[in-house]
Amino acid sequence: MGVVRAEDEVKIRGWFAELDRPVELLVALGPEEAPPAGAGDMDFGAETLRLAEGLAALGESVTCRVEEEPPGFPRFPSISIRPDGRDAGVRYDGLPWGYEMGSLVGGVVEAGRSESSLRPESITALEELDRDLTLDVFVTPT
Repeated sequence: MGVVRAEDEVKIRGWFAELDRPVELLVALGPEEAPPAGAGDMDFGAETLRLAEGLAALGESVTCRVEEEPPGFPRFPSISIRPDGRDAGVRYDGLPWGYEMGSLVGGVVEAGRSESSLRPESITALEELDRDLTLDVFVTPT
């Protein structure tokens, strides 16, 4: 069974075919927190890996790699979206199901662009930062 609906797979394949540069999905596995109530016997790491491998299969420029407890990952499972396989990138913590899958796909598309889709004034403001910055963004369907 695919990781997305058939009609969405066609769209994603089209987007991934237009990537300007390769994108790596690094799946970080490690000790997981206690599963949420009602999660049953779900193996979140295995499911996250299945989804990342399924997405990578939709584009020639998208690859998937897995590491056990890589440095710099405080939560597991996680997926780091890495343009050109660089260390810096966007990290998605948790299992990207449902609406969250759209955020992951969007991250791959953005990482695969040769030029950022940010407005020029945003790029200028980011270039003026005098230290590294980490942002946490939370995704929820409600």
